[in-house]
Amino acid sequence: MNRSIAFPVAALLVVGMAIVMLLGTVLTLAIIVSISAEDRLQINTSELSRTLGAAIAYDADGHLTLDRQKLATNIIEFAEAQPAYWYVIDDGRQVISHGQQPAEVKRVFDQTPREIQYSEFRYRQDNHDMLGIRSVSRGDGPKIVSVGGIVLSNWETVLVALVPVRSQGLLPLFGAILVATTSIAVIIVRGTIARPVQRVVRSAERIDGLPNGRRISDADTPSELKPMVAAFNTALMRIDAAFAAQRNFLANAAHELRTPLTKMRLKLERLPDGELRDGLIRDTKRLGSIVTTLLQLARLSGQSLTFADMDLAAVARAVVSDQVPMALKHGIDIELRSPARPVSLSGSEAAIRVALENLLLNAVRHAVGTKLIVVEALSPAEIRVVDYGPGIPSDERRDVLQPFVRGRDREGEGTGLGLAIVDQIMNAHGGTVALGETEGGGLTVRLSFNSAHPVDAESAAQAGV
Repeated sequence: MNRSIAFPVAALLVVGMAIVMLLGTVLTLAIIVSISAEDRLQINTSELSRTLGAAIAYDADGHLTLDRQKLATNIIEFAEAQPAYWYVIDDGRQVISHGQQPAEVKRVFDQTPREIQYSEFRYRQDNHDMLGIRSVSRGDGPKIVSVGGIVLSNWETVLVALVPVRSQGLLPLFGAILVATTSIAVIIVRGTIARPVQRVVRSAERIDGLPNGRRISDADTPSELKPMVAAFNTALMRIDAAFAAQRNFLANAAHELRTPLTKMRLKLERLPDGELRDGLIRDTKRLGSIVTTLLQLARLSGQSLTFADMDLAAVARAVVSDQVPMALKHGIDIELRSPARPVSLSGSEAAIRVALENLLLNAVRHAVGTKLIVVEALSPAEIRVVDYGPGIPSDERRDVLQPFVRGRDREGEGTGLGLAIVDQIMNAHGGTVALGETEGGGLTVRLSFNSAHPVDAESAAQAGV
């Protein structure tokens, strides 16, 4: 099961928000509990006045009334439980009231001009300090709301503020904040985490596995990801060092073997003719071919290629011209087919020549019975080498691109490295090698270069190809 790092982070953020809200609530409770009786009276009476003003309505007959659903709050329940609770609501034409408004309060509020939006009057009743509030509600026209006669305890005040009955108070607000925080956290946190990780992933995808190749860039990388990037780049450097040691050994071994093999072949050619002499010379030539190919492979692996604009058709023409004598010795003709206009490409001419030479040599060696090899240079950037020999079975075509892998029915001087070198050169150019069947029998090798996005010289140098 895939796990996202964003969700634990979002969960921690939500939990942190809940803790902050809880601490804020505790602090609010502490403040409410610690306030004076006079301030508590002010808070509760003001809340009662606001609640009554919001519940003012008219019934179907136009009579002034109160919406009981809007009165289903703790402040109303606590007020109605007190005998001194009273209110008077006057819209200028109708009056509704509850309880007994003290005479002194009524006298003061009746003398207050209607233009006054808010006024208070403190009085004492039943050995309690009371507060009367007169305010003007502006719903469907001005309505004067006078209310008073409540004395709530500390905890009743807390319940009024924090424990709503019908979607009132702070708890629904807290819930809404948590839901909003969760949604925002999942979306924003996930995006915030994903963006730098995706940048690292894109940088990693450009790693080509070639010597001294690209590394993961730590530019604009968050500090939390930099140790991972550094560790990955260090691992790549160690792999490069191991490959370099392997390439050096291969190049040195191949170079050191060429001289004694050449001397051995010269000595064998001086022996009297015979089956043993011919066999030894043939084996020595095969060893020499293997050593030469290994040296070629080591050079391609250990050096950066120089990329430049070139004409693929001209390169094919030059290689075919060089390889015609070798093919004629085996009774094979090479035909070149190319367009009249250049086939433009950004690449390494030397490396592409090596790839095409290996394909022609491979065709001459293994296309038994063919009398013709066709080389085609096609637009936008493709080379095809077509022979009419036995071909390669479809189940072997992928394997023969690996080093030292030869077809099951292949005999002769082949080393099993020619097609592997071709594949490596095409990878360096961002291209592909495709082995297919020639119509009528044989093998068609198609080299497709990435002409839409050619690799420039600077990128090739950075990639170490």
